Amino acid sequence: MIAIRIALALLSAAATQPAAAAQHEGAAPASQDDRDRAEVDRATLLIKAGKPDEALAVLDLLIAAQEKSRKADPRQTYCARSIQETILYAGMGAKEKKNTVVLPQSACYSMFLKGFALIDLKRHDEAKVWFERALAMAPSNSQFIGELGEWYKSRRDWDKAAALYAEAESASLLSPADSQVFDKTRALRGRAFVLVERGKLDEAEKLYRQCLTLNPDDARAKQELQYIAEQRGKKI
Repeated sequence: MIAIRIALALLSAAATQPAAAAQHEGAAPASQDDRDRAEVDRATLLIKAGKPDEALAVLDLLIAAQEKSRKADPRQTYCARSIQETILYAGMGAKEKKNTVVLPQSACYSMFLKGFALIDLKRHDEAKVWFERALAMAPSNSQFIGELGEWYKSRRDWDKAAALYAEAESASLLSPADSQVFDKTRALRGRAFVLVERGKLDEAEKLYRQCLTLNPDDARAKQELQYIAEQRGKKI
């Protein structure tokens, strides 16, 4: 999937940044987060190098260690990559009257990245499980929501894909500042793609043009607009 390659580039940049999310009601030692992020970085590089099987081995060990450390913690656990997400999840816990901890992004990106590795290994159904597990820990992560939308798009399940892309667009407001345009335009392109498949070219064009307003260098939006023009020409 092209979307996976683009997202990997973004993930590689995000994974090396210090976690933006402060923890609510307690924090894991910084050294542990550093180790986890280093392993996420390592797995990312292995996938980019075309070694998903090696990446999977790294991630399986990391995920097992992370799950073991969380097993004895009775609190509701979330994972965030921005302050906005952290505040949202902490508020959700308070509303439900549950003790809540919001972990750094490495806690859920390990699972998300495992989904990427499984896609490369052609184990698509297994990949979906890990995208969903990552999303369960970060339900307002636009990147996670959008990737699950891509999974449904690959299955031509237009209804589910469209709903997830719309959700990802809304959630992009919570993305880190340097990821907001990427997340929003990706969601808009996903919505537009579904509209093209449904023959709604005018609506799709509007969304692709929104992408160009946000990012004038959006090559994929330009390509899709050219495709729409070609489809209209065929109907004349």
